[in-house]
Order: sequence, then C-alpha cells, then structure tokens
Amino acid sequence: MRAPLCLLLLVAHAVDMLPLNRRKKQVGTGPGGNCTGCVICSEENGCSTCQQRLFLFIRREGIRQYGKCVHDCPPGYFGVRGQEVNRCKKCGATCESCFSQDFCIQCKRRFYLYKGKCLPTCPPGTAAQQSTRECQERNPNRKKGQRERRPRKDRKLDGRGDGRPGQR
Repeated sequence: MRAPLCLLLLVAHAVDMLPLNRRKKQVGTGPGGNCTGCVICSEENGCSTCQQRLFLFIRREGIRQYGKCVHDCPPGYFGVRGQEVNRCKKCGATCESCFSQDFCIQCKRRFYLYKGKCLPTCPPGTAAQQSTRECQERNPNRKKGQRERRPRKDRKLDGRGDGRPGQR
C-alpha cells in the first residue's frame, strides 16, 4: 500500500519540477495575453503555429521575435500560403503595400508606381501623378501643355437651337 502512494508522490513531484515554459507551450497566453488563432503558443515568442486558414505574422524587435496569427497580413506584408504554414512576408524595400514580392500596390515616399514596380522616376512616355504617386501613360498625339479634346457627336438640330437631337 505504501508503494503506490510513494509512486504517486514521486510522479507529482516530477511534474512540479518540469520547467514552467515547457508546460506553457500548448496553452500559454504570450506577451500581451493574446494567442487567438494559435495552435502552439508560448509566453516568450507568442504563436509559432496557427490554425489552418490564418497567417503567421512574425514581428521582430531587436533580437526578439513574436508570432501572431492574423486573418490578413498588415501593410508592408503579403500572405503566402504553404502546405505546412501560411506566413506573412515583407514587401520589397520600396513598397508600402504589395500583392506579392514582385508586385507592388502602393509605393513608399519618393517612388512612383508603374506596372506593379516602384520607381524613383517615371519612365519615358509617362507622367508622374503626385496625388496618386503613379506613372500615367501620356497620349502620344498630344503635345505637352495642350488639353486633350473630346470628339463631338454628330447631332441634327430640329431648329430649336438647344442642342438636343432632332426627331425624324
């Protein structure tokens, strides 16, 4: 009768001796207390594995990193779906936001968007639009400074002089 009781106490003592962070791996709350969407979470690093449809976003602060599961990657990142894990990856150095590593949607200051690329100046045949930070194609038939004319529609006037088409 003493042997089972001693064995039970020995096991209980061994469990108490396990490092705390090892026991928290599956159910910890992480910094800020949020492991929403995590499959595996630790107090030190946050999420390391997310539920199937979520993206793992890893925020780096100096030499530390902290994982968080998100539905959509934050600005400056794009989502990549993989067999094992979906990750948020950083856009290129000149992109403010992007669809993929090679296709920008919005550029950082001092760059202009042209066909998914962020360029320091617009290529020949295009003009920089300051308000949108995009390069717009120029009309090759129009001279610089000349307003674009719209073609007029042929209309028959009925004599009223009001510009409405005449009736037959």
